[in-house]
Amino acid sequence: MAEEAERLSGVAAAVPPPETAYWLTPEFNSLNMGLCTLPLGRYDEVVDHITAGLAGLPEEQRGAAWAQEHREALRYAMAVR
Repeated sequence: MAEEAERLSGVAAAVPPPETAYWLTPEFNSLNMGLCTLPLGRYDEVVDHITAGLAGLPEEQRGAAWAQEHREALRYAMAVR
């Protein structure tokens, strides 16, 4: 299913998000894909996804409390890969 989600992410990236969901970007989706691949033990993918996702956020959001889960997952994946 993770592979299907990744494939569909590329398709979805070609469609602009509605104005009410301005945050539905490929970068934001990368954060979620990172969390998805973490329990699968695909640590290189976790690092790639979350690194890209955090880099794609507006600078003021990169350190936001809501992204703590992603930063912790990134640190863990980097330590165990």
